[in-house]
Amino acid sequence: MSLKRTFPYFLTSAAMLFGTGNMSFGTNENNEDGPNSSNSKIVSETVISKTPDTAHTYVAKAEMILPAIAINAVAHRYDVVYTRADGNQFRRSGGTRAWRNNNPGCLRYSEFTAANGAIGKAGGFAVFPDEQTGMRAICALLKSDGYRNLTISQAIFKYAPPHENNTENYKATLRRLTGLQITTKLRDLTDEQISRVAAAIKIIEGWRIGKETQIQTNVLSQQVPVQDSLNRYTAVKNGILYKSFEHTI
Repeated sequence: MSLKRTFPYFLTSAAMLFGTGNMSFGTNENNEDGPNSSNSKIVSETVISKTPDTAHTYVAKAEMILPAIAINAVAHRYDVVYTRADGNQFRRSGGTRAWRNNNPGCLRYSEFTAANGAIGKAGGFAVFPDEQTGMRAICALLKSDGYRNLTISQAIFKYAPPHENNTENYKATLRRLTGLQITTKLRDLTDEQISRVAAAIKIIEGWRIGKETQIQTNVLSQQVPVQDSLNRYTAVKNGILYKSFEHTI
């Protein structure tokens, strides 16, 4: 896809990271070796304490944690190496670029993708910590000022221009997969319909699973205090999210 139009985004890290309720970390029980592995858990409940005239302070009470959250990613030739919050790493190889990068929309790395959760880049494309974050980034792009006033047809032309893609085939496939008329403006779609468009984009861009390999590090057997891990995770995400920029889309 090409990124051409400039518009402002204003984000606050606290709202995007944790919301306003109790904080929890999800796990994926269907992928034991993935970045959301259920092998890593917070042992006890996380609570929020609030004092007058101060920002919320998030305090995690737990004995230990081996967090599965990926906070950084770098390219290693054609592979992508992810680093989790506890310092452990894993490598994705084979499959498609979309899968290796956790980037189902094959979004280019930019301030926009960084503001929507990207933790690195590989092959010129953004790398997200998990597939769900990558899917949310597609939806955020389709709802952005650069896209929301376009029809689906116009949005595809912008997202997958003819000099890079078979745009007409892209349109026909998306129409078939979603059942939506491509003359419909994105602003008139419901959230569920936007999600259908994003899911179709994932299929069209290509999502083929390859091989994920754990990388032996010196921290695999260490017990990492939960607060240290959360502080590190928050610091990394704050560096990405606690900004106001103009984004090139």
